[in-house]
Amino acid sequence: MSDKARMIVIGAVSLIIGAAGGWWYGMMQVDDVTFKLMTATHEKDQAVQNADRLRKMNDDAAKKYGKDLGKLVMAVATPPLPVPPAEAPAQGQPAPTPAAAAPAMDDPAKLIDSVRAMLAARDHIRATLDGVRAAMNSEFDALAAELGNAAPDSEKVKQILESLKQKWPQKEKDMEAATRGLLVDLGILQAAPASKPTATPQPAAASAPAPAVAPAPELKPAEKK
Repeated sequence: MSDKARMIVIGAVSLIIGAAGGWWYGMMQVDDVTFKLMTATHEKDQAVQNADRLRKMNDDAAKKYGKDLGKLVMAVATPPLPVPPAEAPAQGQPAPTPAAAAPAMDDPAKLIDSVRAMLAARDHIRATLDGVRAAMNSEFDALAAELGNAAPDSEKVKQILESLKQKWPQKEKDMEAATRGLLVDLGILQAAPASKPTATPQPAAASAPAPAVAPAPELKPAEKK
């Protein structure tokens, strides 16, 4: 084979190898771009789902107390209210179907139990809300009362403010605890896991006292005959 033919063959092989390498590199780039695009789309869909879930959870939390208490209120059966007599239907028209009456509470004990359950739920809701309000009482109420006077005493206001500043670290913790309790009760936060009680070391058993040693018998002198 002449040198010219050899150069042609080498050039053709180089072109084929270069084209194959370029195609492989191009496909790798396409796959990388496709993967990044799919990842970004998945992250976007996940963010939209999380936002919808959070919006629904907040909406359910806002309605929780009303729905829970409303179920108990509506579940208490009371005697039905008197219904005015319906007008006679026109000739040729079917008679209207009477509405189902609420069941009358014949057993007074069941009525009392239902009302007690309703009031217990109300007390739980009120206690949860009062916990947040109680954290903002005391000095705040004293300031409001003093500023409600016709001539507020600035020295007294300063004393109340100084007391509030001293107690504020604990008040801030109380407000956080009350707010977290409210959010847990509404289902927005998860309750903190209960801390395991630390095992108290048991005192070592007292060693048994050593047995008392009996005294040696006294030797009597032998009698002389």
